[in-house]
Amino acid sequence: MRMTESFASTSAAVAPVLWAIGTIEMQQIRKHVLPWVEEQRRQYSEAVVAMSEASDEESWDHARGRWALAQRWWLGALPQFSLYFLWAYLSVTMVGCAVTALRWLAETGDASGGGADPEKAQFIYWSLAIAFLFITLLPMWILWIDLERWRKYVKESGKALVHLEAQVRARVEPRTTDSVAEEPPRS
Repeated sequence: MRMTESFASTSAAVAPVLWAIGTIEMQQIRKHVLPWVEEQRRQYSEAVVAMSEASDEESWDHARGRWALAQRWWLGALPQFSLYFLWAYLSVTMVGCAVTALRWLAETGDASGGGADPEKAQFIYWSLAIAFLFITLLPMWILWIDLERWRKYVKESGKALVHLEAQVRARVEPRTTDSVAEEPPRS
């Protein structure tokens, strides 16, 4: 396979269309993930409240059930996250494809060798390359920040729930006292 002007021109035209579809899809997936994150926050909050209010064996079982439900957070999001990262990969690939084709066209010009002004070609190339990267990476960065906040929230909630469970266990479980029998007074 050889790089030709028609191939490079077609690639430079088709790749941005595929990239745009990928970028729009990533935004749509993000819109679906954000309500899911809020639902997970609600489940963790309910688990913390249930654990802190547990006073008997039945309420402790209920609190542990809420906690177990909150800990299965990744099962619901696995398809969305997988699809998001697939679209992210394809979008970055399309940026590379378009930038490579544009670079080749900027360096070689048309088939007769009388291509455009090299400075203008370089300006167009770098402008498009930076714009593609910015528009592709910005949504990915925003979602990464959202997920990092969520990860920290899950970590902090998990620590709080472990601490609360220990407190509930101390309140609920029957205490077995290993008290030492008092020694009779010595005469």
